[in-house]
Amino acid sequence: MTFTVFLLALGATLRVTRFISDDYLTRRVRAFFIGRFGPDHDLAYLIGCPWCLSIYIGGAIGTTAWFFGEHSGFLIPAACLSISWLVGIASTWLDGDQ
Repeated sequence: MTFTVFLLALGATLRVTRFISDDYLTRRVRAFFIGRFGPDHDLAYLIGCPWCLSIYIGGAIGTTAWFFGEHSGFLIPAACLSISWLVGIASTWLDGDQ
């Protein structure tokens, strides 16, 4: 795995983790797990914990990067996700957390 592929995998992991655990668009998914299993269940905790969730997302994206990192089917989505994460960080830094 090249350093560039590693950085793209890192950016993709950061963005997907943030999307699942904190984004407004996935609130219903999180609510489903909390409603289905209760707030004290491990799955309900996992889906709202970026630190916990990133282990599994990073494992999946890292494995994909290891085997298919030079393929455009990995590079293009990983680049888009990484750019999205960087724009989110930049907008938070420039505009303040809203």
